[in-house]
Amino acid sequence: MASASTQPAALSAEQAKVVLAEVIQAFSAPENAVRMDEARDNACNDMGKMLQFVLPVATQIQQEVIKAYGFSCDGEGGSDAGRRVGSGEGAGSVGP
Repeated sequence: MASASTQPAALSAEQAKVVLAEVIQAFSAPENAVRMDEARDNACNDMGKMLQFVLPVATQIQQEVIKAYGFSCDGEGGSDAGRRVGSGEGAGSVGP
């Protein structure tokens, strides 16, 4: 279902690099590193449990960063951000 919220502003390639760097940095933050370690411990190297415990924590950490750039805090926002950055949409800009 489409969100009624506004579309995020287009990001230049440089801005997309900044967003990605911030997401990576967020995973290095001590409180997030602890959250990820706890999730991995709960998963016990079981792939199904990884999806159950680790993926939601990783998604939350990513969403905390990308919401500052206008992407929604739901699964669609993370998917949209990843799709736009990964595809190089706009050949020099990333956005709608």
